Amino acid sequence: MNYRQGVSAFILNDKKEFLMVLGLKKVLKELDYWKIPAGGIEISEDQETALKRELFEELGFTENDYTIIGKSSHKDKFNWREELCEGRYQKNGIWYDGKEISIFILKLKNPEIEFRLQETEVLGTKWFNKDNYSKSIFTSSQLEVMKKVIEEFKEYF
Repeated sequence: MNYRQGVSAFILNDKKEFLMVLGLKKVLKELDYWKIPAGGIEISEDQETALKRELFEELGFTENDYTIIGKSSHKDKFNWREELCEGRYQKNGIWYDGKEISIFILKLKNPEIEFRLQETEVLGTKWFNKDNYSKSIFTSSQLEVMKKVIEEFKEYF
């Protein structure tokens, strides 16, 4: 199976909260959903370069706005529905069965930072903590991975 590689980030503030973005639905039948900022790795990029690009695109962050604390040993790996695979294949000529996302932990340097949201992908932002995020998660597999990452880096949450 072929999985598109991606990156995501738990962005933490001084209150042990993490930032989630309200993702814009891509297909009319899908629901809007909360997630940690994430995106795909382009062919010419390594993980950290892709992370920097995605955070800039989605939130307007530069690498001066955060510090990378670590990278989780867990990955968010999932399969896409077949019609989504076919649509992406027609668009870019590469068949992916799903996505495999590496997860980074970041510390926000400026708690008063102003977000510049990518209007085509992000509807809004909200701070969550380890006790109040689970009802906002789109899939059970995503929830399980997030729980594992929070436990792995529990001193920051």
